[in-house]
Amino acid sequence: MYMQQLITEDTLVALGIQLDDNQMKTLVEHANQTLSERVGTDIVESLDDEKLEEYLAIQQSQDEEKTSAWLTENVPELKEIVENERDILLGELAENAESIK
Repeated sequence: MYMQQLITEDTLVALGIQLDDNQMKTLVEHANQTLSERVGTDIVESLDDEKLEEYLAIQQSQDEEKTSAWLTENVPELKEIVENERDILLGELAENAESIK
């Protein structure tokens, strides 16, 4: 999508999650995908019908630079959305750190 990898192996280790390299890589990928989906849902819900059509058309172009520029211009609360969803997801992971194996 339009976001760099916001959740890293170091982030997960800081939460107390200890996995072998392969499992950690899988969890990092899953966490970032989940974050991307949640942010995307929040963005879609924040747009009016006209902006939603624009966003979907730009997203279909699969041009990440163009999508990112459009989001920055049209979703003023983008940074807050990303930070809030990241914090929520990290909180969920921290709560379940003991059971993640």
